Amino acid sequence: MHTTGTHSFRLFPMPEHTPASCSSVMDLMALRSVTELPVTRRHVLDPEVLRTVAAVDRVGDLTRFNVAEVPELAQISAPEELLAPDERGWALGHALSLAVEHGQRLWLSEVPRERLGLLRSVLGERLVHVASPQAPDGVEAPQADGGDGTGEGSVVVAVSPRRLLDEWATGTPEQIRYLRTVLEGTDPLRVSRHTLAALQEAKVDLVPRAGIVRLLHNPRFLAYATVFIYSSLRALPAVYAPGFRGNPWVLWAIDIITAVPYTWGIIAMVAGKRRRIRFAGFLVTLITFVAPYVYFFLAGDDGHGNQYPGWVIMVVIGLVLATFLLEGGRWLRDVVVGRELRAPGDG
Repeated sequence: MHTTGTHSFRLFPMPEHTPASCSSVMDLMALRSVTELPVTRRHVLDPEVLRTVAAVDRVGDLTRFNVAEVPELAQISAPEELLAPDERGWALGHALSLAVEHGQRLWLSEVPRERLGLLRSVLGERLVHVASPQAPDGVEAPQADGGDGTGEGSVVVAVSPRRLLDEWATGTPEQIRYLRTVLEGTDPLRVSRHTLAALQEAKVDLVPRAGIVRLLHNPRFLAYATVFIYSSLRALPAVYAPGFRGNPWVLWAIDIITAVPYTWGIIAMVAGKRRRIRFAGFLVTLITFVAPYVYFFLAGDDGHGNQYPGWVIMVVIGLVLATFLLEGGRWLRDVVVGRELRAPGDG
């Protein structure tokens, strides 16, 4: 007979580290992103504005390396003094030189509302975008003299240094002369062909660089070269896979042909603005990713892929899972970075 009156049960509290663990994962996903910049921690920002101004496919592509906080934008002087250049003109020129050499895609700056009109009149109306949701970009900006004076505090503006260079390289004689002065001696090693063309259009005296040297430092070229090498090497093990009776050159050709649309499909699937574009990206990604493996299986003994040894099938499954995990991680990074940009700042 069991006695129950003296039994006591201790209820152990649930682990309280789950939110902290979740936070750690989120911090890891946003590692080295734009959210590490102090200005993004102080303000609520619109991720879509930042992505559009920077001309990138994903908000997760914005990092603390290709985005810079440029306080010089808040201290800009009148056009005639800035382009002379005065002290502030030299400061802005130094920031522009760094942007060119380091491939910066976006500038952020806290600007007093009463100076927003002056900034737009100096840089260009189309180049200055308000990234603070509480101050929509469509709102009429205060003029250089302070406007109606109702703007309180500061707003965060987003400027593309690449577009600034493009506009001024074909702008007024004063703007072109300014670029020649402040960008003299700039190293074009990592600049895009478009940016290099703008610098040459303005006749800026640059550090001489051979075309092949610049190509080997081009991130886009390196990315596609990596896909090409990966596709080439992926076809080689098929020659030694037991049961494979296909043509390795055909498998290799399928890999190479599908590499470019596969890259486009991934970008469209994640960053497409319209549902049909995202769906088309998904289909292209799925088809171009599966195509080499379909041939790989169909080219087995007597055309029956199930005759492959188990380890071969496991390797293929592992490659598929690794690809989806990688793309899922990129998607999650976009979500985390966007959420942190929209979160209230530290003040």
